[in-house]
Amino acid sequence: MEYKMLMNRPASWWGDTWREGTPLGNGSHGAMVYGSVTNERIMLTHTNLWRKGSDGTLPDVSDKLPEMRELIRQGKIAEADVMLTNAMKERGHNIKRAFPVPAADVNIYIKPQEGFTHYLRELSMDKAESVVSWRDGETKRRTKSFVSRADDVVVIETAHDAKISIGPHKSDAINDKNEYITDINIEVKTEADAAWHYYKGIAKGVEGSDTDKLEQGVVARVTKTADTTLIVCRVFYDGNHSKKWDEMREHILNLPNSYNELLSRHEPIHSELFSRCKFKLGGENSGRKMTNRQLIDEAYNSGLPNALVERMWAYGRYLLIISTGKDSLPCSLTSFFSGDYNAAWAFNMANINIEMTYWQALPGMLSEYMFSMFDYYDSNMDILRDCAKKLYGCRGIYICSVTSPGSLRAPITAPHIINWTAGAGWIAQHYYEYWLYTRDMDFLVNRALPFLRETALFYEDFLLWENENWYVCPSISPENHTQNYKGQPSNFRAQSSINATMDVAVIKEVFANLLAISKVVDLPEAETATWQKFLEGAPAYKYNPDGSPREWLDDDYPDNDFHRHQSHLYPVFPGLELSRAGADTLKAYRLGGIKRLTIGLEYQSSWAYAQNASLLARCGDGENALKSLWHIAKSSLMENFFTLHNDWRDMGLTLQMQVAPYQIDANMGWTSAVQEMLLYSDTDRIDILPALPKQWVDGEIGMLATRCGAYVSLKWGGDKVVVMLVSAYDTSFELYLPSGDKLDISLKKGEEKTLDFVC
Repeated sequence: MEYKMLMNRPASWWGDTWREGTPLGNGSHGAMVYGSVTNERIMLTHTNLWRKGSDGTLPDVSDKLPEMRELIRQGKIAEADVMLTNAMKERGHNIKRAFPVPAADVNIYIKPQEGFTHYLRELSMDKAESVVSWRDGETKRRTKSFVSRADDVVVIETAHDAKISIGPHKSDAINDKNEYITDINIEVKTEADAAWHYYKGIAKGVEGSDTDKLEQGVVARVTKTADTTLIVCRVFYDGNHSKKWDEMREHILNLPNSYNELLSRHEPIHSELFSRCKFKLGGENSGRKMTNRQLIDEAYNSGLPNALVERMWAYGRYLLIISTGKDSLPCSLTSFFSGDYNAAWAFNMANINIEMTYWQALPGMLSEYMFSMFDYYDSNMDILRDCAKKLYGCRGIYICSVTSPGSLRAPITAPHIINWTAGAGWIAQHYYEYWLYTRDMDFLVNRALPFLRETALFYEDFLLWENENWYVCPSISPENHTQNYKGQPSNFRAQSSINATMDVAVIKEVFANLLAISKVVDLPEAETATWQKFLEGAPAYKYNPDGSPREWLDDDYPDNDFHRHQSHLYPVFPGLELSRAGADTLKAYRLGGIKRLTIGLEYQSSWAYAQNASLLARCGDGENALKSLWHIAKSSLMENFFTLHNDWRDMGLTLQMQVAPYQIDANMGWTSAVQEMLLYSDTDRIDILPALPKQWVDGEIGMLATRCGAYVSLKWGGDKVVVMLVSAYDTSFELYLPSGDKLDISLKKGEEKTLDFVC
C-alpha cells in the first residue's frame, strides 16, 4: 500500500502561502514546495536555523516565593499571580527567545505557452518525494523534489527551459515592508557543465547578541540537459560564507549528478523508517484516490471518511520522521516549515505540545526519534538547574514551558508560564517510557535515572507539607483558570492556585517511576525512602458532584470546563496511573473528556481534540474518540492537511481568535490517537482493539511496540481478529481481547506467535 497526499491546486493561503506548501525534510534540511507552475518557489530551511534570540540574564527572584505563597493562602490570587513575573522584569530579565527562520528560496520560472490544465500536486509519504505535474497545451510538465537522507541535500528536477535563481526568502505577508535579511550576497558562476549559485544573507537578530550577525545561505548546482534542469542544493547556518561556500560546493561535487540516482540512494533509508508501521482501513478503499479537498468536503457532509483517517495517520508519522532525527533538534510546534520570520508559537511548548509530538514515536517503532528531545534537555541541564535555583530557590531542574534552541533560561515571563512547575516532571515521563519500550539498561542508568533524580530534587524542595500530606503552591492547571474564585467577578483570570490536579499527578508519577527504577537498579536506601515518603504524601484526587475528576483539589477553586486543556485527566492519559483502574474510574474520566466535547465544545483547539481522542481511547470510547478526530477534520485542516490551532471561520468547534496559528502538534496527536484506539499496553498487559469505532469494520495495523516487550500486528474484519506477537525479550503478560476475555502469554526472546480469535 502506498500513502499519498493528493492536491489539485497549489498552495493558496492568501498572505501566508507557505502554509499550504508540500513539506519535505530529512531531519536536518527542510523544504516547502509551493506548487506553482510558472513562478514556483521552493523554500529551503534547516533544523539549526534559529535566530533573533539572546540568552541573557535570569535574575534571582526566589526571595519572592514565600510572600507569593502567603498571598495565595490569603486568597489574594490576582496580586500573587504576577509577583514572580514583575520581579523578573524589575530585576533585569532580558532573555529573548529565538525564532526559526527560512534559509532561502529556490525560484523556478517556466514561461507559460497556453495556460495550465490537468494540474496535480502529490506527496508520496513512502518516499518523501513531491511531484507537481500539469499540461501546458500539449506539453507535459513536471517538477519533482526530495530532501535526501543519504546525501543531506535538497534535490529538484524541473523543465529544461526553466530559469533558476536563489535568494532570500521573502515574507508572504501582504504589504510587509520589513527587510528581515540584511547584507545579502548572491553570485552565479557558469562552468562547462553547470551553473553554480551562491547565496549568503544575515537575519536580523537582537542587537549586540551572539545571533545578531550569524550568516546563513545556500550553494546550488544547476545542470541542464535537453529534457530537464537538475538543482542540487545545500544550506549552511553558521560560519563564514566564503569558507562555507567552498565546503558546500565540495559536498555537492562528490554526489551523483542524476535525480534518479540520488533518489535511489535516499528512498530506501526513508522507506525503512516510514514502513516500520503501517495502517489501513476498509481494504482497497477507493477514497485513497480522492484529493485532500474531496476528503475534507466529505467530512463536512457525511462523517469522517476512513481514507482521511488513514491519510492523516500516515501524515503525522511522516511529519515526525522528516522534521527531526537522532542528531537533530526536537520538532517544535511549527517544525522547520514556517515561512515567517516571527512565527507565532514557533517554540518547544512543554505544557502539552512537545509531549504530544512524541507520543506516537515509541509505539510507532520510532524509538530513536526520542533522542532529539532528550539531547535538547540533557545538553542544557546547567541552565535548567539555574532556573530552579533563581526562580524557586530549589535544587534540581525547572523546565519553563516555553523554550527554543539557545533560549532555555525562561525566555517568557508571563505568569501562567513561570508559575507552572510540572514541565520537567512531564518531560521525565518520556525518559521513563523510553526505558519501558526499549529496556535499554544503559539509557536507564545514565540518562533516565539522572533526569528523574534532578526532577525529584526540585519537588523535594518545592513542595510544602501540612501534617502527613504535601501540597503544591503556586500551582497551575496549564492555561486554565478557576471558574469562580471566592466571589470574584466572572472575568477573573488569574491562574495561580493550590493543588492543580495535574501537578499532583505528575509529581506522583515522578516518584513512582523512580521507585520502579529502584527495583532494577541498586540505589541508596535513604534515597528510595524519601521517594516513598513523597509518593505516600500525595493529596487524594477529588471528583465533582457529577462524578468527573476535579481540575483543582482545593475546594476554593471550582472547575472550569470552558477550556481546551484537559490537564486534570492526566492520570488516565497520558499517564498510566489510573488507565486500567477499573470501570468506575474510567467512567469518571470518560465523563471528564465528554464534557470538553459538549459543555466546552466551542473552546477547543485542534490539539485538544487530538488529546481528547487519546484520552477517550484509554476509556474504551471509540465512537467519541473518532468524533474528536472528526472535529479536527472539520475545523482545523488546511489544503495540505497541516493543522491549525483553531478554526478561522467561526464554525463553533474551536475557540475564536483573530488569527489561526499554524502548528502541527495535532497532526502528530492524530497518529497517536489512532494507535491508542487500536492497542493499549502497560508493563504486564496488552489490550487488543480497546476503542474500535463501529465504522472501522475491517483493517490492519503493525508493527506496534508495547511496554511489556512484545511487538504487535493486528488484522481484523467480520468477527475475526488475527494477532501476531513478536517478543523483544523474555516476557509474560495478559492479553485482553475485544470480547473481554484474557489470555496469559509467555514468550521467549525472538519468539513469534500468531493467534486467531472470533469476537
